[in-house]
Amino acid sequence: MRVAAIYDIHGNLSALEAVLTEINKNHVDRVIVGGDLVWGPEPRQVMELLLKQKDEFLFIRGNADREVATRYTKGLDELTAKLNNWCADQLSPHQLSFLNNLPEKLSLNIDGLGEVLFVHGSPRSDEEAIRVSTTEGEIESMLTSTTQEIIVCGHTHIQFDRVVANKRIINPGSVGLQSRATGACWALLGPEIELKMTQYDVKKANARILKSSAPYKKEFAKHYLNPPYVGP
Repeated sequence: MRVAAIYDIHGNLSALEAVLTEINKNHVDRVIVGGDLVWGPEPRQVMELLLKQKDEFLFIRGNADREVATRYTKGLDELTAKLNNWCADQLSPHQLSFLNNLPEKLSLNIDGLGEVLFVHGSPRSDEEAIRVSTTEGEIESMLTSTTQEIIVCGHTHIQFDRVVANKRIINPGSVGLQSRATGACWALLGPEIELKMTQYDVKKANARILKSSAPYKKEFAKHYLNPPYVGP
Protein backbone atom coordinates (compact mmCIF):
# COMPACT_ATOMS: atom_id res chain seq x y z
CA MET A 1 0.00 0.00 0.00
CA ARG A 2 1.19 3.50 -0.89
CA VAL A 3 -0.31 6.41 1.03
CA ALA A 4 -0.20 10.12 0.26
CA ALA A 5 -0.45 12.44 3.26
CA ILE A 6 -1.65 15.96 2.53
CA TYR A 7 -1.84 18.42 5.42
CA ASP A 8 -2.69 22.08 6.06
CA ILE A 9 -4.38 22.95 2.76
CA HIS A 10 -5.79 26.16 4.26
CA GLY A 11 -8.23 27.01 1.53
CA ASN A 12 -5.63 27.12 -1.26
CA LEU A 13 -7.43 25.49 -4.18
CA SER A 14 -4.64 25.92 -6.74
CA ALA A 15 -2.11 24.15 -4.54
CA LEU A 16 -4.54 21.34 -3.74
CA GLU A 17 -5.39 20.77 -7.40
CA ALA A 18 -1.70 20.55 -8.30
CA VAL A 19 -0.94 18.08 -5.50
CA LEU A 20 -3.89 15.83 -6.34
CA THR A 21 -2.81 15.78 -9.99
CA GLU A 22 0.66 14.62 -8.98
CA ILE A 23 -0.74 12.07 -6.53
CA ASN A 24 -2.78 10.55 -9.36
CA LYS A 25 0.46 9.97 -11.26
CA ASN A 26 2.08 8.12 -8.33
CA HIS A 27 -0.23 5.08 -8.15
CA VAL A 28 -1.34 5.90 -4.62
CA ASP A 29 -3.76 3.53 -2.86
CA ARG A 30 -4.91 5.92 -0.15
CA VAL A 31 -4.92 9.66 0.47
CA ILE A 32 -5.02 10.93 4.05
CA VAL A 33 -6.08 14.54 4.53
CA GLY A 34 -4.48 15.60 7.79
CA GLY A 35 -6.53 18.58 8.86
CA ASP A 36 -6.79 22.35 8.43
CA LEU A 37 -8.62 22.08 5.16
CA VAL A 38 -10.55 25.33 4.99
CA TRP A 39 -9.11 28.23 7.01
CA GLY A 40 -8.03 30.31 4.04
CA PRO A 41 -9.27 32.25 1.03
CA GLU A 42 -11.10 29.46 -0.90
CA PRO A 43 -12.75 27.24 1.72
CA ARG A 44 -15.88 26.30 -0.21
CA GLN A 45 -13.96 25.38 -3.38
CA VAL A 46 -11.53 23.22 -1.40
CA MET A 47 -14.35 21.42 0.41
CA GLU A 48 -16.25 20.79 -2.82
CA LEU A 49 -13.18 19.20 -4.39
CA LEU A 50 -12.34 17.06 -1.36
CA LEU A 51 -15.89 15.90 -0.78
CA LYS A 52 -15.97 14.48 -4.28
CA GLN A 53 -13.40 12.01 -2.90
CA LYS A 54 -14.88 11.53 0.58
CA ASP A 55 -15.46 7.81 0.03
CA GLU A 56 -11.89 7.22 -1.18
CA PHE A 57 -9.93 9.63 1.03
CA LEU A 58 -9.42 9.39 4.78
CA PHE A 59 -9.73 12.57 6.85
CA ILE A 60 -8.70 13.81 10.29
CA ARG A 61 -9.70 17.11 11.82
CA GLY A 62 -7.31 19.97 12.45
CA ASN A 63 -7.65 22.73 15.00
CA ALA A 64 -8.64 25.24 12.29
CA ASP A 65 -11.37 22.91 11.02
CA ARG A 66 -12.76 22.63 14.54
CA GLU A 67 -12.63 26.40 15.05
CA VAL A 68 -14.27 27.20 11.71
CA ALA A 69 -17.00 24.58 12.18
CA THR A 70 -17.88 25.98 15.63
CA ARG A 71 -17.25 29.65 14.75
CA TYR A 72 -14.73 29.80 17.56
CA THR A 73 -13.32 33.29 18.27
CA LYS A 74 -12.55 33.46 22.00
CA GLY A 75 -9.03 34.69 22.68
CA LEU A 76 -8.05 34.70 19.00
CA ASP A 77 -6.41 37.56 17.14
CA GLU A 78 -8.62 39.66 14.87
CA LEU A 79 -7.44 38.07 11.60
CA THR A 80 -7.97 34.50 12.81
CA ALA A 81 -11.36 35.21 14.38
CA LYS A 82 -12.68 37.11 11.35
CA LEU A 83 -11.50 34.37 8.99
CA ASN A 84 -13.11 31.69 11.15
CA ASN A 85 -16.50 33.36 10.81
CA TRP A 86 -16.06 34.21 7.13
CA CYS A 87 -15.02 30.65 6.26
CA ALA A 88 -17.99 29.25 8.17
CA ASP A 89 -20.27 31.58 6.19
CA GLN A 90 -18.93 30.16 2.92
CA LEU A 91 -19.63 26.53 3.85
CA SER A 92 -22.89 24.63 3.74
CA PRO A 93 -24.38 23.04 6.89
CA HIS A 94 -23.36 19.65 5.48
CA GLN A 95 -19.76 20.77 4.98
CA LEU A 96 -19.57 22.27 8.48
CA SER A 97 -21.00 19.08 9.97
CA PHE A 98 -18.52 16.99 8.00
CA LEU A 99 -15.61 19.00 9.42
CA ASN A 100 -16.92 18.97 12.97
CA ASN A 101 -17.40 15.20 13.01
CA LEU A 102 -14.00 14.17 11.68
CA PRO A 103 -11.80 12.02 13.95
CA GLU A 104 -8.78 13.59 15.65
CA LYS A 105 -6.46 10.73 14.69
CA LEU A 106 -6.30 7.47 12.79
CA SER A 107 -3.82 4.67 12.23
CA LEU A 108 -3.08 2.68 9.11
CA ASN A 109 -0.89 -0.30 8.30
CA ILE A 110 1.42 0.66 5.45
CA ASP A 111 3.65 -1.72 3.53
CA GLY A 112 7.25 -1.55 4.73
CA LEU A 113 6.41 0.78 7.61
CA GLY A 114 3.91 -1.07 9.79
CA GLU A 115 1.25 0.76 11.77
CA VAL A 116 1.50 4.52 11.27
CA LEU A 117 -0.36 7.03 13.44
CA PHE A 118 -1.74 10.15 11.75
CA VAL A 119 -2.55 13.19 13.90
CA HIS A 120 -2.82 16.91 13.23
CA GLY A 121 -0.81 18.45 16.07
CA SER A 122 0.41 15.81 18.51
CA PRO A 123 -1.16 12.52 19.66
CA ARG A 124 -2.73 14.33 22.62
CA SER A 125 -3.84 17.68 21.12
CA ASP A 126 -4.67 19.16 17.71
CA GLU A 127 -3.08 22.45 18.86
CA GLU A 128 0.15 21.03 20.23
CA ALA A 129 3.10 21.62 17.93
CA ILE A 130 5.89 19.16 17.18
CA ARG A 131 8.55 21.27 15.48
CA VAL A 132 11.95 20.59 14.01
CA SER A 133 13.38 22.25 17.13
CA THR A 134 11.08 20.70 19.77
CA THR A 135 13.24 19.03 22.39
CA GLU A 136 13.24 15.29 22.96
CA GLY A 137 11.93 15.77 26.49
CA GLU A 138 8.96 17.79 25.28
CA ILE A 139 8.15 15.24 22.60
CA GLU A 140 8.41 12.30 25.00
CA SER A 141 5.69 13.82 27.16
CA MET A 142 3.42 14.06 24.10
CA LEU A 143 3.90 10.39 23.21
CA THR A 144 3.38 8.64 26.54
CA SER A 145 0.35 6.68 25.29
CA THR A 146 1.51 6.23 21.69
CA THR A 147 2.38 2.66 20.68
CA GLN A 148 3.11 3.30 16.99
CA GLU A 149 6.74 3.81 16.02
CA ILE A 150 5.94 6.24 13.18
CA ILE A 151 3.82 9.35 13.71
CA VAL A 152 2.73 11.71 10.93
CA CYS A 153 1.76 15.17 12.13
CA GLY A 154 1.13 18.63 10.71
CA HIS A 155 0.09 21.98 12.23
CA THR A 156 3.52 23.67 12.04
CA HIS A 157 3.60 23.72 8.20
CA ILE A 158 7.32 22.88 8.09
CA GLN A 159 8.30 19.65 6.33
CA PHE A 160 10.65 17.34 8.28
CA ASP A 161 11.59 13.74 9.02
CA ARG A 162 13.26 13.20 12.40
CA VAL A 163 13.81 10.42 14.91
CA VAL A 164 13.32 11.35 18.55
CA ALA A 165 12.27 9.46 21.67
CA ASN A 166 12.64 6.23 19.68
CA LYS A 167 9.91 7.37 17.31
CA ARG A 168 10.11 8.48 13.70
CA ILE A 169 8.11 11.68 13.30
CA ILE A 170 7.12 12.93 9.85
CA ASN A 171 5.65 16.31 8.98
CA PRO A 172 4.58 16.38 5.32
CA GLY A 173 4.58 20.19 5.38
CA SER A 174 1.74 22.39 4.21
CA VAL A 175 -0.03 22.10 0.89
CA GLY A 176 -1.24 25.67 0.91
CA LEU A 177 0.27 27.86 3.63
CA GLN A 178 4.01 27.40 3.89
CA SER A 179 6.23 30.34 3.09
CA ARG A 180 9.57 28.51 3.53
CA ALA A 181 8.90 26.14 0.64
CA THR A 182 8.92 26.84 -3.08
CA GLY A 183 5.84 24.71 -3.73
CA ALA A 184 3.03 22.72 -2.18
CA CYS A 185 4.37 20.14 0.29
CA TRP A 186 3.11 16.62 1.03
CA ALA A 187 4.47 13.13 1.73
CA LEU A 188 4.37 9.69 0.15
CA LEU A 189 4.55 6.67 2.47
CA GLY A 190 5.13 3.05 1.57
CA PRO A 191 7.40 1.20 1.47
CA GLU A 192 9.75 4.17 2.07
CA ILE A 193 8.94 7.72 3.20
CA GLU A 194 9.37 10.48 0.64
CA LEU A 195 8.90 14.17 1.34
CA LYS A 196 7.44 15.72 -1.80
CA MET A 197 6.95 19.22 -3.16
CA THR A 198 4.72 20.16 -6.09
CA GLN A 199 5.05 23.33 -8.12
CA TYR A 200 1.95 25.21 -9.21
CA ASP A 201 0.97 28.47 -10.90
CA VAL A 202 1.27 30.96 -8.06
CA LYS A 203 0.46 33.95 -10.28
CA LYS A 204 -2.84 32.36 -11.29
CA ALA A 205 -3.61 31.42 -7.69
CA ASN A 206 -2.85 34.97 -6.58
CA ALA A 207 -5.20 36.47 -9.17
CA ARG A 208 -8.03 34.12 -8.18
CA ILE A 209 -7.64 34.89 -4.48
CA LEU A 210 -7.66 38.65 -5.11
CA LYS A 211 -11.00 38.27 -6.93
CA SER A 212 -12.55 36.50 -3.95
CA SER A 213 -14.51 38.11 -1.11
CA ALA A 214 -12.12 36.78 1.54
CA PRO A 215 -11.08 39.18 4.28
CA TYR A 216 -7.35 39.80 4.33
CA LYS A 217 -7.11 38.43 0.79
CA LYS A 218 -4.23 40.77 -0.03
CA GLU A 219 -2.33 39.48 2.99
CA PHE A 220 -2.93 35.91 1.87
CA ALA A 221 -1.79 36.61 -1.66
CA LYS A 222 1.29 38.56 -0.61
CA HIS A 223 2.48 36.81 2.53
CA TYR A 224 0.74 33.47 3.08
CA LEU A 225 0.39 31.94 -0.36
CA ASN A 226 2.66 28.95 -0.87
CA PRO A 227 5.10 30.11 -2.15
CA PRO A 228 4.57 33.87 -1.72
CA TYR A 229 3.78 35.68 -4.96
CA VAL A 230 6.29 38.46 -5.58
CA GLY A 231 5.17 39.66 -9.00
CA PRO A 232 3.55 42.99 -9.86
